[in-house]
Amino acid sequence: MTNFHFLKQSEKKPGELDTWSVILPFAFDLICGILLIALGNLALRVTSYALAGVMIISAIYMIIVYVRSKPLVKITELRLASGLVLIVAGALLAFNPEYLENLLPFIWGIALLFGAFVKIQYAFDELALKIEKWWIMLILAAFSMVIGILTLANPAFLGENRNVIIGIMLIVEAIIDLVVFLLIRKALKNLAPAGATIPLSETRQKAAESAVQSAVAAAAPAPEPPAESEQ
Repeated sequence: MTNFHFLKQSEKKPGELDTWSVILPFAFDLICGILLIALGNLALRVTSYALAGVMIISAIYMIIVYVRSKPLVKITELRLASGLVLIVAGALLAFNPEYLENLLPFIWGIALLFGAFVKIQYAFDELALKIEKWWIMLILAAFSMVIGILTLANPAFLGENRNVIIGIMLIVEAIIDLVVFLLIRKALKNLAPAGATIPLSETRQKAAESAVQSAVAAAAPAPEPPAESEQ
């Protein structure tokens, strides 16, 4: 029987946040923002070379795996084609590091829009849970969305010192993401006493114990009827 793993209920406890999913983007935005402000084009050039190296190494690995794979495995995967694409892209980026500088406003604008949509979802989730001041999340989302749309529609909006501007905005966005995380965690903690539920793992354990008890009871021999007294 086929197991549809993507339809399974999450094992994460209700009301539990994945801290690393917030800390890692926060640290990434903060570090990139500081580097862009302090080093400017040098930071982008170093990033371009590092990214090109990662792409080429990944491409070589994929090609080696393809060569060592069996024919039936090769035909079901696209490792060779993907590896060749990564080699070409990595080489172009290595010999033309200014590509990243030219694409930076576009990449950053897309990232801002994605972050805005995530905040909008959080706002409606808070509204559904009847959390007060859920509209704060909408204000933060509107800020990210406006800056993202302006960046995508007109990169000149950032001015000549766009690297510094983007660096400053990355730090601001990192702070906003941290504030969003703290607001969500506080809201979940306030809701926990009223809406606490048994974690899924505990529910399954109790169900298993109940099933074992039922099986033991069914397997136990039935009690013999009392002997009739002789008259």
